Amino acid sequence: MNPVTSGRFSTAITKMTKADALAPIVALEGTVTLGRTYQAYKRGKWDEARERFIEESLGALVWLTGVGAMNKLGDKVIAKILKKPNANFDVGTDKILRTPFENFMKKAAPKGFTPKQVALIKGAKVLTSVIITNLFIGFVVPKVNQALTNKLRHERKHPHEQKGQVAFKGGAISAINTFTNAIENTNTGKLLSSDAGIAGGRMYNARSKEERREVAIRDIGSIYFYMWAQGHVRNLLNLAESGKATRLNPSTAEILDKHLAEFLNNKEMSVDKFRKAVLGEKVTLPAGIKFETAEQSAFAKLTNKAPLEVIKLSEAKNFITNKEVLERAVEMSKLQPERLGEAVLTKQQLIDAYNKCEINNPKLLDKVFTEHTGGANKEEFKFISNKPLYKLKGEMESYVDTICKASKNGKVDKKLLDTVQKKNLMYNGINFMVGFGVAAAFLSTIIPKIQYYVTRKATGVDAFPGVYDFEHHHEREA
Repeated sequence: MNPVTSGRFSTAITKMTKADALAPIVALEGTVTLGRTYQAYKRGKWDEARERFIEESLGALVWLTGVGAMNKLGDKVIAKILKKPNANFDVGTDKILRTPFENFMKKAAPKGFTPKQVALIKGAKVLTSVIITNLFIGFVVPKVNQALTNKLRHERKHPHEQKGQVAFKGGAISAINTFTNAIENTNTGKLLSSDAGIAGGRMYNARSKEERREVAIRDIGSIYFYMWAQGHVRNLLNLAESGKATRLNPSTAEILDKHLAEFLNNKEMSVDKFRKAVLGEKVTLPAGIKFETAEQSAFAKLTNKAPLEVIKLSEAKNFITNKEVLERAVEMSKLQPERLGEAVLTKQQLIDAYNKCEINNPKLLDKVFTEHTGGANKEEFKFISNKPLYKLKGEMESYVDTICKASKNGKVDKKLLDTVQKKNLMYNGINFMVGFGVAAAFLSTIIPKIQYYVTRKATGVDAFPGVYDFEHHHEREA
């Protein structure tokens, strides 16, 4: 398995159960392992095929089982150090809406430890996990492969001679990103902290410059197809199919479809009334409301991204005069955990409380967000960014618009809802398989062929660079 953490798959699987999510991961890794082993056998026969199979299969095993087990072990160590049986918390924050670390320090602060000390312990755990993984996949596995190849090749040349053990060469791993939350919870952070170390380790332990070049082509060239290719392919297909790059995932579509069917209550409704009842209309908040504003990053400012605006529920109650709006605002505030013991809601949530429509129904949003995050959106010690949740809500609104456009007679009923849901499910399946196929083709076959082609063009020899003596080959030619 090439060096990218399980975060590579988060864009490929919008929302599935844990067991379901493993199926496409195992399928892709199995395809990559078999494809690369076959390509290796075609060129370098059993020596190269064996090395490729061991490297890919051990790497996959580590990412699928080892990383999770290591994190659980690290959490147990932290719990023991802090003398807290459930010291499992995130350190990510948006400063004004979700503050899991501050919540943890206020509600479950271990005696005798400062916030800085707790943060350092958490960071050390994550960094240690990354280093161990990098060492194993980037240094130990290549050396085991090389030692085994040397041993078997020696035995073939000297079948009656006993061979001694091959010593391991030491090495240093490149510096990694030490920002704990980025390493632990973001795809980019995981990418930088794992791939750089593993690819660097494999290149450092390469047996020749030709092998080092092949490792660079394979490992660096694979990153895009593991992390982003599937999503980009699906986006292009979505554009061709519907004119929009995104498509509502099947799990959320099912929840929304059920909610809308209950809303219709076996009746039909005109498209115009349905659209207004579900999507609502533009509302204006009362004047004079003051919101807290999160500090924008330099990148956010460059892209003119609107900053997150938040208000305490206790302050919002001072100007909400409508009882029903107040009840909805209270329910909206429960879509995220309390901040340091006090309920808060975003400006958008307050607008949604005033805009009474089905897409803004707090009960619907609670079901969708809870299912989408596995309930982490409401856990006070967990960090879930607000942006992807409301991006998902935007996709729900687009889905409702699709329902309205699909009506042939100007009416919306249960039959139309089911038809649109089935069509959405079909396109999701097709687009997923095409994206999967493109990624699998590049990872298993095309990238290996490219690295072999580069070696052949650069050296004039189509051979496994791990065992071939290119210098003596050129001397013989001269």
